[in-house]
Amino acid sequence: MFFKRKESLYKDYSFLGVDMHNHILAGIDDGAPDIQTSIQLLTELKNLGFSEIIPTPHTYTSLYPNTPNTIGDAFDSLQIAMSMGYSNDGLPIVKRYASEYMIDHHFSGIIISNPPLSFGQNRVLIEMSFADNAPMLFEEIFHLQLKGFTPILAHPERYPYLFGQLGYFEHLVSIGCELQLNLLSLTDHYGKGPQKTALKLLEKNMYSWAGTDTHHMGHIELLQKLLTSKLFRKIQEYPFKNSFL
Repeated sequence: MFFKRKESLYKDYSFLGVDMHNHILAGIDDGAPDIQTSIQLLTELKNLGFSEIIPTPHTYTSLYPNTPNTIGDAFDSLQIAMSMGYSNDGLPIVKRYASEYMIDHHFSGIIISNPPLSFGQNRVLIEMSFADNAPMLFEEIFHLQLKGFTPILAHPERYPYLFGQLGYFEHLVSIGCELQLNLLSLTDHYGKGPQKTALKLLEKNMYSWAGTDTHHMGHIELLQKLLTSKLFRKIQEYPFKNSFL
């Protein structure tokens, strides 16, 4: 067990290094509305200790029908903005991008039309609706794996219909689906259910990744508050894979 009663080893998130889940690209989903906000979020993420940011805007046909082209264009616009007036150490590295894919009846068609945007060793970030389980989840995981991708289920602790379903998560991990913790789930920001589930999954060593899922400055403020929480100590020696990206 990794939970230990001792002083924090770190004062920031530098032990993670890379934030692999966030919505800092401007104007293409429910994250940063403009480039100015993108730069502000990046500045604050750097101040929190992150050395690299991998943007992962939503690809969700019903709400955010992004494509590799729309995401690539937003990334290019950010790169131009970052190159204007900022020193090399003023912002974290943003040299690659991916997407957070909604698993729904559109997903198969999306990844047939274009290979999914991935990071690391062909890892693809996926999510489900918060309202209802995706009955096609296991089939789509299998299809991704056949194409040579490793799926990562974003914030599994936040799906209300999975609270208390430890066996479901164990099965996901057993078939090669990795799990990603939203750091703010360690607070009560999303509610007590996600917090309790996150702590249980941590205790069982079932997470592979941690991400901020940053959308706006309110999330930055909560990430700052988490640094002073006793729960922050619970993740500092956990073997997240972020630093290997």
